[in-house]
Amino acid sequence: MYHDLLALIENNKIKAGEKLPSEFDLQNKYQASRDTIRKALLLLFQNGYIQKSQGKSSIVLDINRFNFPVSGLTSFKEIASDIKGKVETIVHTCECIEPDEEIKKLLMLKSGTKVWYIERVLDILPMPKGRGFLDTNDTCLLK
Repeated sequence: MYHDLLALIENNKIKAGEKLPSEFDLQNKYQASRDTIRKALLLLFQNGYIQKSQGKSSIVLDINRFNFPVSGLTSFKEIASDIKGKVETIVHTCECIEPDEEIKKLLMLKSGTKVWYIERVLDILPMPKGRGFLDTNDTCLLK
């Protein structure tokens, strides 16, 4: 379903500024659970294809206005390979925890699901501290 919606957006079948069908309509069209629909929409949102608003339809963004990739993450290793000098990652915390309500909502997790909480410092030219949450299915949400 994610790839189908992505193809519709990339092939301009659903144009920038248009609304995606409602979660209910997507459930009916794809015969999928609400959780599956929400995860597909979350991926589209995280990859810069749609804007989501609580209680409103998702709006397709103009993907052609960017001249750099907005999907995915650049790894620290990729960044470090372009930097001269000493580069170091210092991990202060790495533990499996029960997330708070905000993180559960953002990751659309069921009660009782644990996440990896990682707190690190990327020491390049001093960089700011990074925080991240990984659910146990390896879905990443940086905050």
